[in-house]
Amino acid sequence: MSSTRIIAVSGKGGAGKTVITALMAIVLREVPRLRLLLIDGDPSMSHLARILGLRVERTLEDLRGDVIKVASEGDEEEKGEMVKSLDYYLFEALVEDKGFNLLAMGTPDSPGCFCPANTLLRDAIETLSKNFDMTVVDCEAGLEQINRKVVRSVNRLLIVTDPTLRGLQTADAIRKTADRYTHYQEMGLIINRIRSPAEASKIIKEAATLQLKVLGTVPEDENISKLDTLGKPITEITSDAPSLKAVRKICESLKV
Repeated sequence: MSSTRIIAVSGKGGAGKTVITALMAIVLREVPRLRLLLIDGDPSMSHLARILGLRVERTLEDLRGDVIKVASEGDEEEKGEMVKSLDYYLFEALVEDKGFNLLAMGTPDSPGCFCPANTLLRDAIETLSKNFDMTVVDCEAGLEQINRKVVRSVNRLLIVTDPTLRGLQTADAIRKTADRYTHYQEMGLIINRIRSPAEASKIIKEAATLQLKVLGTVPEDENISKLDTLGKPITEITSDAPSLKAVRKICESLKV
């Protein structure tokens, strides 16, 4: 692997981007010797960690809290040590699992916007990704993290939508915002929760009118809902599950 690659996964809330990210992780961890980093960038809840069945002990927001405390209460020596050790603390927050590492953003304790947390997340992505062959970021739903330049430099921006006009409109808005604030090499649309070939054909035609490049479609899959109902991680999904097969095909087409 000659260089680090960063993939950001975005989309409207409820479109299933976290599930798509998790399925991508299942596919990518099969690549021999690939050092894979997953970043759970949702500040409201660690959805990616949850569906992967991972227990997060320490988040990026916990680290930010420590920095604030040392800055306000610590002496000059403590402040200096904190600055020099930030990279170490970032790695300490990683959750290791078979085939990948995961960093969760966490939820800010104080009210207000997520701007400071997003700034730290942006810096963490840029710092940690240098130590991995591939980084996949499950972004917060909507435009915020694109607009705030949290993912300001990525190889691929994948936008996940459900088969609705509203989903396509959100995807178009994300694309336009990314054109202004994100340096990306390739962008594409993944249409999730397809229920029939006719539905797929219709939504692909609608995407074409918005000049959105469709990378692939992922069918509605009862295997995922069954695992969720049973409280089991998505990593237990069977290899012949339609959703996993579809995501595998997308990853192959992207050559990731």
